[in-house]
Amino acid sequence: MQARIRTAMLVGVAMTVLAAVGVPAAFAPPAHAMQAITDIAYAPAQPAGSRGHLLDLYQPPTGITPRPLLIYHKGSAWTSDDGKAGADAIAAIFNPLGFAVAGVSVRSSAQAVFPAQVHDIKAAIRWLRANAATYNLDPTRFAIMGDSSGGWLTEMATLSGGVAALEGTVGTTGVSSAVQVGIAFFSPTDFLQMNAQNLPTGGLDHNSPASPESLLVGCPIQTCPATVAQANPMTYVDANDPPLMFLHGQADFLVPHGQSVLLYNRIKAQCGDATFVSVPAADHMLVQIMDPAQYGRQTVRTTTDCGESVGTGTLNPTWANFATFLRGGLKMGTSCEVAYATGAWDGAFNGSVTVRNTGTTPIDGWTMTWAWPGNQQITTAWNATVVQTGTQVTARDATNNRYIGPGSSQSFGFSATATGTNPSPAEFKLNNIVCTRVPA
Repeated sequence: MQARIRTAMLVGVAMTVLAAVGVPAAFAPPAHAMQAITDIAYAPAQPAGSRGHLLDLYQPPTGITPRPLLIYHKGSAWTSDDGKAGADAIAAIFNPLGFAVAGVSVRSSAQAVFPAQVHDIKAAIRWLRANAATYNLDPTRFAIMGDSSGGWLTEMATLSGGVAALEGTVGTTGVSSAVQVGIAFFSPTDFLQMNAQNLPTGGLDHNSPASPESLLVGCPIQTCPATVAQANPMTYVDANDPPLMFLHGQADFLVPHGQSVLLYNRIKAQCGDATFVSVPAADHMLVQIMDPAQYGRQTVRTTTDCGESVGTGTLNPTWANFATFLRGGLKMGTSCEVAYATGAWDGAFNGSVTVRNTGTTPIDGWTMTWAWPGNQQITTAWNATVVQTGTQVTARDATNNRYIGPGSSQSFGFSATATGTNPSPAEFKLNNIVCTRVPA
């Protein structure tokens, strides 16, 4: 299949797609233009004519580059080879926040059994990283998200970095398939325990030879425990895994809520980094996980470096909070302060910018942007690479000062020309987030 390039304007159609992936209308962002390249073959089709080795890439038309990438796969109980469907709705949310979004399809269980699906997602990640420069992607900032079997794929990609047996030889090889952070919704994590965890009112017979899990691994799951263990995200947990957020409804009829409890307990025992959001009364639907009626009622468990915090209603399942979690995992910063000072002389001035990381996660690599309200023109800079186009200014770290730990600061300066009142910029953004202004 040939890749198709188009510019999409999400107006009424966006609302339809958002509904199709279970995104409440209340969470839909304003319509915006985005650049889409669809049906990119990250590996040859297998079988011929199938869709399991295709991806769609959505880019915001403006903003700083290279961009962080969010990879998305929609769940289907492993029955579809079109998991990239619905990625345009996710892009409608995350493109305006400065993220590129890639919707990735993998082969269905009818086309190939496990570990083909993991081989596929890793091949897509490798292809995207190998082609990062072409598409203005930041190869050091890859995130992944999915629901149900897409959440399983998210957890497998996040937790199994460096596991040679799961790399496969599909498509591009010799490039890292690692991701830096993941968010998974209502995912299976230990197939053999699913039946025992079903709701008292019932649930799927996961032990059946015709269950989604049995079809995925190619055998009734209770008859091939060694194969099943290789397909369980639980198997790959260790202390070096990237941060993972997972959300599950306590009334989930299809994938028992206890699956996420098992995963959280395993990550906590391994001193890993996880956030588990447990939503009462929610079934196997994103729209119920994100229902505002549940805000303040969810239990949030967080474990980091062998410590744990447990709270009620401390993190509402919103796109804004998901974006904050991704930014933290990608070391982009979640909040900041800026102090700006100038010293002037005839027709020119020096400026200094000090940015402080007020978040709880480190920033590793930064870009500061602002717009001049007057005719200021930068002539030289130090401790940053500064480019000005019209009134827009982009300052990138000087490598030696790319790291800003929580509570720490970095500074840079410049000389510029100006006539008139030389007013200060209205706002400064660090890696696309608005910083609070504080006195210099």
